[in-house]
Amino acid sequence: MDLPSAHLGVSAVGSIYMKTPRFTLACLALFFGFSLQRVAADTTISAAPTTTPKSGYNVVIEVGFDETGTVESTKVVESDDFTGDHLLELISKNLASQIKQPPKLKDGKPVKFTARAPFNFPVEGDEGPAANEAPKPGLNTGDRPVFPESLAAKGENGGAILELQIGSFGNVQSVKVLRSSHQEYADSAVAALKTWIFMPAKKDGVNVESRWRIAISFSADGKEVDWKWRVAPRPSLGGYTVVRGKAPAASAAPAAAPAAPAK
Repeated sequence: MDLPSAHLGVSAVGSIYMKTPRFTLACLALFFGFSLQRVAADTTISAAPTTTPKSGYNVVIEVGFDETGTVESTKVVESDDFTGDHLLELISKNLASQIKQPPKLKDGKPVKFTARAPFNFPVEGDEGPAANEAPKPGLNTGDRPVFPESLAAKGENGGAILELQIGSFGNVQSVKVLRSSHQEYADSAVAALKTWIFMPAKKDGVNVESRWRIAISFSADGKEVDWKWRVAPRPSLGGYTVVRGKAPAASAAPAAAPAAPAK
């Protein structure tokens, strides 16, 4: 399921801050595939569902229903959403607001009730929340991925999921493409990432090497990019969307000059 995005930048969006003006990264916008498990309605449910959490990102929403079984409130009660703007939580709340339940009866009369609904955002290769607790580097400088002209001309969206090996001096030792929608997007992402310099990860005050994943997506004409190119599996530094704005409309051709009168 692909939902409308919240556009957060005109050139690139992400979750790492840079010290130099070569490009600026704002908040990460993520999309997802999900499986919704409805929780049996009760007057109140104070404990989280007992099901084992699925791999990927998980959000649990407490849903309040009125006497007719219509949703009147949603609240996040559990989440490992790491995005800066809590986008996964917002999407989960939006989906939870669409849940339909039959009225709950107490002593023969309909009453308000609450239930909890878990949402799962599966991402291939995700290693879970603990993977993101490793010493993390900070991005210092680097080039922005270039939008391939051949794909921009076709208006094709897509992206690449990549894994970085970052040295103890903050240099990118290697870039591995885990998957991509187009070879051109993978090539552009790799070329840019090889220029990135990080403030190295530290452990016990000592610089260490680290391994992280990044999602680089490309949005032609500001159109939506499939969620799977916006979500990086953990250990994740975040994701970036390079937006190619619409080309200005061509100016109308000037009207032809009137023909000279015949003599």
